[in-house]
Amino acid sequence: MQRDPGDTLHDRRNLLKLLLATGGVAALNPLEVLAQASKAAAPAGAGTGAATFHLANPSYEPVYSQMSGYYFNDPAWVKETTPRLTWPKEGDKVPELTVMIPSHQTDWLDGWRKWAKDAEAVGIKYNIQQLSHARWLNEINGHRHGDIECHPSVLRPERVDPAEWLVSRAYGRDRRNYGEWVNEQYDELIDRQTIEADPAKRLQYVREAQSVLAEDLYCMQFGWGPAIIEAYNAARWEEFVKTTGFGIANFNAHHGFLKARPKDGNPNVLKVGMVSLLETTNILAASNNMRSIGRLVYDRLAYFDENLNTIPWAVESWNRIDERTWDIKLRPGMKFHDGQPVTAEDLKFTFDFLMKYERGIFWTANQFLESVEIVDAGNGVLRTRFKEPYGQFESYFLQLNVILPRHIWQNIMAEQGVGDNPRQLRIDKPIGSGPYRMGRHRKDTELQLVAIKDHFCKPGPDEIIAVVAPSLDGLMGRLEGEDIDVIESSSVSLSPSQAEQLSRQSHVKVERTKDVNWYHGVVRASWLPWRDIEFRRAWMHTIDREFLINVPWEGAGRVPTANTFLVEGNPWHNPDLPAPPAFDLDKAREVLRAAGYTWAADGRLVFPPPTDEAWRKRVNDVSKPGYTWGGLKMLG
Repeated sequence: MQRDPGDTLHDRRNLLKLLLATGGVAALNPLEVLAQASKAAAPAGAGTGAATFHLANPSYEPVYSQMSGYYFNDPAWVKETTPRLTWPKEGDKVPELTVMIPSHQTDWLDGWRKWAKDAEAVGIKYNIQQLSHARWLNEINGHRHGDIECHPSVLRPERVDPAEWLVSRAYGRDRRNYGEWVNEQYDELIDRQTIEADPAKRLQYVREAQSVLAEDLYCMQFGWGPAIIEAYNAARWEEFVKTTGFGIANFNAHHGFLKARPKDGNPNVLKVGMVSLLETTNILAASNNMRSIGRLVYDRLAYFDENLNTIPWAVESWNRIDERTWDIKLRPGMKFHDGQPVTAEDLKFTFDFLMKYERGIFWTANQFLESVEIVDAGNGVLRTRFKEPYGQFESYFLQLNVILPRHIWQNIMAEQGVGDNPRQLRIDKPIGSGPYRMGRHRKDTELQLVAIKDHFCKPGPDEIIAVVAPSLDGLMGRLEGEDIDVIESSSVSLSPSQAEQLSRQSHVKVERTKDVNWYHGVVRASWLPWRDIEFRRAWMHTIDREFLINVPWEGAGRVPTANTFLVEGNPWHNPDLPAPPAFDLDKAREVLRAAGYTWAADGRLVFPPPTDEAWRKRVNDVSKPGYTWGGLKMLG
């Protein structure tokens, strides 16, 4: 089953329910309450799993036992995990390593075929499975993805913030930690950065956390990129603005669109090609496309500039009162698309509405909000107070939140009879305060955005027309034929050979923008053979990153200089991280031999013997010496 992104084990309402489930025993601490309540509520068959598995640090047990349908309460997870936590017998081979790849990611497949062939030289065998995108996501979400969870970066403004990946892929108490890596020192740093309101101190914690991540050999960066390569009709348009990590034509970073100018004599209508359009026009139910295009319809409170620095947007300024309290001041003179003024009452209503009803994307930031009050209605000043010190105010909270018009939304739930689920609302014509309003919309075909010329950012194109072609080849053909002016880059990207093909047209100009993207893998650190840090070290020597960069990516990328989610170019990147182990099959074999591994007659890698105490200690410790493992223990 899939759960809302905002689900959290520490939600006060969930804790209250758990207290009630255990009879409200005051003598128990909260973690004991969580553990007892989850066992009491566990579905049939989960008891065996919950009784079998143990955590090195019992405080993590609720993560595994509390959620219905996950971990101890998922028979499929129990079945897959049990043999990987069972001590091997004398002569047992290292099992095949399962890697799942979505069928449309042909570059991933090319890379893994090469890496699997190389790994045979050191006795490692892979089971590479191609799945539909939907099934791939389902397997990952259920922690049934095998040995290595592979994922690309999907950059959005709020994802520039370091917490998005440092928490979701590596924090021991987050369900999206698909490698089930539980390093207590790392988790302590993540907890500190979460509540650190001083950006300079938060940067220090974030950099320290990246050091732990890299030194414990958990995250593996296969490649930084691929590079952002785009093309546009230079016969009609002046040069677009480049935004680091996003490029010139990305609705998530709309500087390129807002500042584009037609050349003399050309119509001021920018035609943008996309492979898909809006899945919904309800911003609260939206996934990628409406969320990104909606940035032109609904003003965010803050945004970033072309270099990813946070800048004021709908909020003119903000001031920290204390670690939990910030005052924000609305930009004066703003209007909604129907002509009504934007007021402090609208923004307060938006926060109250989202805190009451919304449990999707906006909940990830607003779940920490305790209260909002208007302190100066005439000057548009509101006071936001958080439940605890909150470190993501500028880089996440302000970047994510929008302003809803109170006069439209205040009775909409009752009028449409959707109960308490705003994602079921029908919003045929979104009304925001952004630089463009939505015009004609033909589902899956075309969308017109009409400029608001008195908007404070003064948009360039009078109209933006988003049109759909079912494939990148179709979009390239339309650009060559001058039916579109640019290809939107958030969902498709040009390879160097495709860009070279387009550049043969006299009207086409190719642009390259510095990227902060990556393709990574996190290993199932809680499983054998990954529990052995020396196996992790040897495995990293088997990955030829230059092959991915130079062959599938055609040179459009960078060889990673460190194993971190925040790559060079991201303002939170740690420049002092150790280099990842270099591709060296002889070195991999040397590391394995020194760690006690041997090879069978067929060349397959064999675990060290059960009597090898150094190996058993590494498997029990999991993490590098000096760090503390808090996750799953071996069975028996």
